[in-house]
Amino acid sequence: MKAGGSLPRVPHHGASAVVAALGGAVTAALLITLVEPALHDRMMPWILGRGLGLAAYLDIVALALVGTWFRHPWRWRRPVLHPAVLLRLHVALAVAACILVAGHVIVFALDTFAGVGWLGVIAPGKATYRPFAVGLGSVSLYLGAAMGITAALAGRFFGRHWLAVHRLALLAVALAWLHSVLAGSDTGVLRPMYVVTGGVLLVVVATRFGASRLEPPSSPGQPSAATSYPGHGDAYL
Repeated sequence: MKAGGSLPRVPHHGASAVVAALGGAVTAALLITLVEPALHDRMMPWILGRGLGLAAYLDIVALALVGTWFRHPWRWRRPVLHPAVLLRLHVALAVAACILVAGHVIVFALDTFAGVGWLGVIAPGKATYRPFAVGLGSVSLYLGAAMGITAALAGRFFGRHWLAVHRLALLAVALAWLHSVLAGSDTGVLRPMYVVTGGVLLVVVATRFGASRLEPPSSPGQPSAATSYPGHGDAYL
């Protein structure tokens, strides 16, 4: 407090806004200066599309892992996360997958250098670049869209029938894995990542179904692997 009992002056909010705006402008100018040369590179769309594809692949693997663990019998013995948290994480990963896959598809469909085009995206086998590998991605995309739509509308239109469609998740992920491995020109460098992620998912899926068959009937009051949660539909996978 200053002499005479007067309170210290509070900085005006307008000055803070001006400083923040100037800081944002300087930051944006620096970013544009750094990124601008790459925007004129013919390979830039391919690099962007490939980056989005790899991010989408990792997100899809994480999505499948969370969905499989949600129904895994071992989850009750190793309760790392609450079921509601797992469900929200599953939904968040699904939304992220939609965004990343959409970006991946749009960039490669618009990039004339990539040799995919809209026809190659829509019709499996019609791409100029590695038509079989790109076609696997298209089929995986259709399966993922069917699972997402039926799951989102389960409480209103599809009842319990959505779960039968959702069981195609493992096939969709397997096709996405093959698409990533066969379509990528840099697969040789990324082979360890594909082996590790695919292997981890395979182990979790195998133990999920193996443990379900070997698991003894649950005692009264103990939740089983098939437990459903009110308001959440049925558990995933």
